[in-house]
Amino acid sequence: MNHYTQYIMNSLQNRINDKLIKEAEILLQQSKQISIIPHSGPDGDAIGSSLALYQYLKKKGIKSQIVSPSDYPIFLNWLPLNSEVLLYPSNKKKAKDYLKSSDLVFIVDHNSFKRSGDLEKILTDLPAKKIMIDHHPEPENIVDVMFSDTSMCSTCEFMYEFIEALGGEDLIDEHMAECLYTGIVTDTGGLSYNSSNPRTYQIVGELLRRGIDKSKIHSNVYDNFSTDRMKLLGHCLDQGLEVLSEYNTAIITLTKEDLVKFNYKDGDTEGFVNYPLSIQGMQVSVIFIEKDDIVKISFRSKGNVPINAVAAEHFSGGGHMNAAGGRTTEKLGDAINQFKSVLPAFIESLEK
Repeated sequence: MNHYTQYIMNSLQNRINDKLIKEAEILLQQSKQISIIPHSGPDGDAIGSSLALYQYLKKKGIKSQIVSPSDYPIFLNWLPLNSEVLLYPSNKKKAKDYLKSSDLVFIVDHNSFKRSGDLEKILTDLPAKKIMIDHHPEPENIVDVMFSDTSMCSTCEFMYEFIEALGGEDLIDEHMAECLYTGIVTDTGGLSYNSSNPRTYQIVGELLRRGIDKSKIHSNVYDNFSTDRMKLLGHCLDQGLEVLSEYNTAIITLTKEDLVKFNYKDGDTEGFVNYPLSIQGMQVSVIFIEKDDIVKISFRSKGNVPINAVAAEHFSGGGHMNAAGGRTTEKLGDAINQFKSVLPAFIESLEK
């Protein structure tokens, strides 16, 4: 890659670097077709920020398309223009053709092509210019212009700042605001964590000023689950929960058989890993989900417990200090045993 720029921003002031914005503006002006790529297994932040960017580009008269590496939770299907998202698994040829014809690609809410799922190789080989907008730590050198800021509570917060810096603040209407607000609240647990920056609430205020119905959004996101999903949660907290009191750690296990029994759909386990942290004294919570060829793992922690280190060092993953993900090709039981084997040393290191 012959041109690579990076700027990591860590303060309330100058959150968007002027030089990078100018570079992004030039690429936008030169582009005739743009692809927007959220991470595989996209959540509210990934889809919300992608849809907001898509609507902004549409208002600017720039042809673009969101290409999602995989499907996403049903409770996000209400988002404005959701029906225009191109799902790669069911539209592979159309998605590949669009990507290959694009002269600019936005990498949204992730900072490694490994998080792009089945699109990893396509994106790696794609000659198009690339812009990253993301708030996760340790971004990889994979783009031409990088907007990376771990102080942002979400990529949706970052996307608001990005659009504003481009002079497009007045283009943010109610529909765009709904998408951005959804990403902010879902990535912060309803503004309960990673949301202590006053600027976050200034942006939320601006989104409310666009006329969004906050109660409707919360109902669509949090009161829109299936009966099977609720039964699956019950199973997790009853049969699937193991508490390791000596390490202030809880483990949830879901087998392939469990997923079949409860008619699992993509996104059904969203947020499950957070529940054990409500147990008195719990500092760490981990959920292991057995799929056909891998075991997917989500890690959560409280306070200054860097659970992302365990994800990165042992499970090919990473993320924020208190919220991370990983995966392994080991068998489910072996994966859990591996976690238990490294847990004592990890907890001991916290006490030094």
